[in-house]
Amino acid sequence: MNMFLDDRESAGDYSVYLILFLIALATRIFFLIYIDEPVIFFKYPFFAEKLARGIDIGDRLVDLSPFYLYSLTFLKKVFHLDWNLVKPIQSFVGILNCLMVYALGRRAFGKEAGLFAALLFTFYGNLMVLESTLEPTVFVLLFSMLAVYLLLEVKENSGVLNKKLGFAAAAGFFAGLSIITKPNFLLFLPVGAGWILFLGDRDSRIGTRFQTLVFCFVALAVVLPVTVRNYVKLHDFVLVTADAGKVFFHGNGKGATALEGTGLPNEGFMEETGEEPDYAHVLYRKTASRLTGKDLTPSESSRFWMGRTLSDIRNNPAGYVVLEVEKLFYFFNDYEMHYIASAYKEYKAILAFPFVRYGIIASLGFLGMVLSLGRFRELFLVYGIVFVYLLSGMLFLVQSRYRMPAVPYLCLFAGYSLYALKEMVTARRLKQAVVTLMVVGLFFALTRLAFRGEILRVDRWQQATKIHYQMGGEPLFKRGQYQDAIFELSKCLAIAPDFSPAHNLMGKSHAMLGELREAASSFGKVIALSPQLAEGYKNLGYVHLLQGDRAKAGKLLSKALSIDPNDDKLKQEISKLRMNKDQP
Repeated sequence: MNMFLDDRESAGDYSVYLILFLIALATRIFFLIYIDEPVIFFKYPFFAEKLARGIDIGDRLVDLSPFYLYSLTFLKKVFHLDWNLVKPIQSFVGILNCLMVYALGRRAFGKEAGLFAALLFTFYGNLMVLESTLEPTVFVLLFSMLAVYLLLEVKENSGVLNKKLGFAAAAGFFAGLSIITKPNFLLFLPVGAGWILFLGDRDSRIGTRFQTLVFCFVALAVVLPVTVRNYVKLHDFVLVTADAGKVFFHGNGKGATALEGTGLPNEGFMEETGEEPDYAHVLYRKTASRLTGKDLTPSESSRFWMGRTLSDIRNNPAGYVVLEVEKLFYFFNDYEMHYIASAYKEYKAILAFPFVRYGIIASLGFLGMVLSLGRFRELFLVYGIVFVYLLSGMLFLVQSRYRMPAVPYLCLFAGYSLYALKEMVTARRLKQAVVTLMVVGLFFALTRLAFRGEILRVDRWQQATKIHYQMGGEPLFKRGQYQDAIFELSKCLAIAPDFSPAHNLMGKSHAMLGELREAASSFGKVIALSPQLAEGYKNLGYVHLLQGDRAKAGKLLSKALSIDPNDDKLKQEISKLRMNKDQP
């Protein structure tokens, strides 16, 4: 406690904040110039542009983070902002997050430990990747840290009740913002409430109860307009978003692993040909409606996938237990799993630079949690939020962006580990320091070695589908560089020969070059790999049309139409074939 008091007495010294700001600024400028891919993840901009133009996006509202969606809509509607400028804006928010880690660290562990924590966070390479991706992660970090910081103020502030209520209300406000940015922060509300109620001012139980009510009420009051919006527009009760069932199925359904979620057959291929970005949400609602035989609302679809997953778990409880244990280990694993192609490519690029890796933070953080157990009551909030995101990951998914919100708090414990090691060396307790370093090294080795075989397999798949296909073949095809696209797609298929979308794009590239025999071969492989989709039959049918074989073309196009009866282009082509057949 003396360390804490000394730290508060030097609170007027802002030089550390300035130095941290400049370091964080320099690292992010370096990242944006030398590593960042000039690609916009267009999911949120697509819908924000529609809203800015006054276009109703229907039930896609409940697939998207409300705060982030409306923030981008505001920027587009009011400032006509170029989407490329959002990256530096979010990187600047990332700089503020680095300062917040220091503020939290010096409050919880002291100035030196806080500085170590902030530096680890600042140089964490994968953080910069997610900061520059047009996803809401950077705001989840900011709002959660502000909520935690203000809750610490509720407990430590010795002022009058009104001041404590003000901090509780402010903490609730940022907790609410965090929830409407990423709903899994709802799991934190009991932790924050318990912190005030049971670890607050012992001399005023009525006061602590009132503060707890204020915290929860304000948080839910921030969420309420989103819930009302969902009910008014969709006539469906959805608290924030309606993807819990879908994500629960991804993480726990039959076929899920600790590294990869399960999905619908050919889900990626179907999503690729969808009308909108992140079309999987629509596919899951359509699939749930088809399987139940009735049109389901978003919340009903979410409950369907929740029930489907629970059924899978009941059918194989032992497998589910093994999966959860693997998720627990993977939460601390060094490997970063990305679904967004540009983020994965940037992650692979940062490994060539001396940035901090997740395994280092997790190893030091785990040690810090052990070393701090004697202060568990005092640090309950920090332990609690790490547990919240660990629980969230185990319930759903533990891939990179799902565990990222825990990183600031792991950095706090990691900073304390470095501080403790420094103190051991200063006090010449070298044997203790060496043993501690060995423990950290062993844990880091485990974070690198656990699931190694599966990681290598998944990474090869990522390399094929994200680097060679999404970042290579697709953009080359769109630019009309068909021969280069074929070369890149050949690399993809050399690693993942059963990747149907690459065969499909290969066929299109050959067709554009007039290489119809090669195109037909590629589309034949699409049919063999994805017989339940219309794409292969349709494209092979068009090839036969170009070759003048109308009979084969008609059969293939009719088959495609039987699978996708809403394809107007197919209907027109088949109608032309029939008219030509009827003519003498």
